[in-house]
Amino acid sequence: MSKSSKFLLSVGAAVLLFASVGFAQGISIKRSGVVFYGATANCSQPASIHWNKVRKATPEWKRIHADGVRRGSGRYDLLISEMNGRIKRAAATAADAVDRDCVVRHGDIKNSNGLEVADLTNAVIAEL
Repeated sequence: MSKSSKFLLSVGAAVLLFASVGFAQGISIKRSGVVFYGATANCSQPASIHWNKVRKATPEWKRIHADGVRRGSGRYDLLISEMNGRIKRAAATAADAVDRDCVVRHGDIKNSNGLEVADLTNAVIAEL
């Protein structure tokens, strides 16, 4: 391989490296942050939801309060598990509808890297 070929190959590799770094923005979240949909490392269209509002809109949370289900009981754990699954499915559906690729709990984003974070709370509640 000639020197000029090696040079062009190395320049091409460098261009690809810098181009890929420029497109992979992502967001960073707090250590205890919650991700409902997508991946934070490579997202380009992040969104968040207000957890308490969404949780209160689920039938499972309403059942827990209506029946006085105690925290730590098997029934409570089952209802919470069902609620979390329902919220994750609703978050995925709402995010896909508006071309968002990641949904996290509101307030959990440490650095959005200049990306606009949409609030999907009402859309997720509507999906529930």
